Parts: sequence; C-alpha cells; structure tokens
Amino acid sequence: MNPSGSVPNSRVAGNILVVDDEPIDAKVAARMLTEAGYTTAEVHNAREALALLGNGERRFDLVVTDVVMPETDGRTLGRLIEDRHPGLPVIYVSGYASNDMFHRGSPDPKAPFLQKPFSSDALISLVRQLLQDRAA
Repeated sequence: MNPSGSVPNSRVAGNILVVDDEPIDAKVAARMLTEAGYTTAEVHNAREALALLGNGERRFDLVVTDVVMPETDGRTLGRLIEDRHPGLPVIYVSGYASNDMFHRGSPDPKAPFLQKPFSSDALISLVRQLLQDRAA
C-alpha cells in the first residue's frame, strides 16, 4: 500500500509499437510507455512498422504513430494496419494542431489523437482506455 492507504496500480502489460520519423520523439514516447510498464518497439517509418507487425515474431496490442512522415504518412499507415490487422488500435500524434490535421484530411476526426508535445499522463491514459476498450 502507498501512504494514502490505497493499493498501487499493478504493472500493466502490453506490447506497443511506436512509429515516428524523428528518433528522439520515438524514444521519448517509448520511454513514457516503458516507465508505465509496457513493452515497446520503435521504428522510424511505415515500411518498418508494417514489416514488424507482419513478421509474426511479436504481437502488438497498440500502435502509436506520427501523422506527418515522409514516404507514407500516419493516416495511410493507419489504413494499412486496419486492413492487415483489424481491431489493432492506433493513436495518432503530431506537432500540428488537431483541427489543422483534420482539415488536411488526416487522420479521421474521431481517431485517437495527441498533439505534441504531450504529457506522459495523457499518453498513458489514452493507451489504457484503448486497450480496455479492445479487451471489452
């Protein structure tokens, strides 16, 4: 028990893939998730993400992807994930404001979205919510 008398949260479990073309952003998000008890993998483009998701060596429970990336953007990656891995939750992140992203048509306004920089609490809360929804 902690000093308040409540039982602390047990460590969570889950494998999360972080996709960001900026290595430091990928590392920061992965560290936030790792410190919360998740296992993470980092890749820097959609091609690497799809290869890792499809090779069968590791099962992922959720993907966190940057929206604006060279070659294949996060929205396209999200559609490919939905086609190849139905039901796998995707959180979109971007340095652009959400209303700007939606006007550009990426991602869907109902898609889980966090604007960079985001706090660890915001990321972990959204991850937990999506994983709970998926398990329900």
